[in-house]
Amino acid sequence: MAWIRGLLAIALVVTSVLLQLTVLPLLHLPGAVPNVVTVTVIAIGFCTGGIRGAIVGFAAGMLLDLAPPSIATLGITALVLVLAGFIAGWFGQDQDRPWWLLAGFSSLVCAGTVLVGTIVGGIVGDPHITWSRVPQILVSELVYGAILGLVVFPVVRWLWGYVAPPTVR
Repeated sequence: MAWIRGLLAIALVVTSVLLQLTVLPLLHLPGAVPNVVTVTVIAIGFCTGGIRGAIVGFAAGMLLDLAPPSIATLGITALVLVLAGFIAGWFGQDQDRPWWLLAGFSSLVCAGTVLVGTIVGGIVGDPHITWSRVPQILVSELVYGAILGLVVFPVVRWLWGYVAPPTVR
């Protein structure tokens, strides 16, 4: 049954990467492109725990870093999503959190990933870091993260419960 959960995680990550790189930029939404990959990693980390969330975050981050048209320094997105997946797994230890708290958590983590990624990129000397756009991107990620959290969390939770039913104690 573990391989089915692995396949589900791969399918969710690949689907979110494809959505983020191909469909969402065509919508021309204000601010930044909604970060579906981060919200998916958060949702998987929330369902599976910190270690698996970090592993999925690393895989998703490397996939984003390697997928064209990536211009970022290799590994920054992976590092940021490892942290996001681990924090989500730690926060998700209590599965009975209300929906508004999940949306707020998703919103804050999405904005935090932008901020941490910008700081790390500035430290390692990424030439594509523009600090002037950071406030606008943070505001848009706060809004998009909350909206996506309301949509993605229930879907991932339902799918994960379907392939990994709770054990009887």
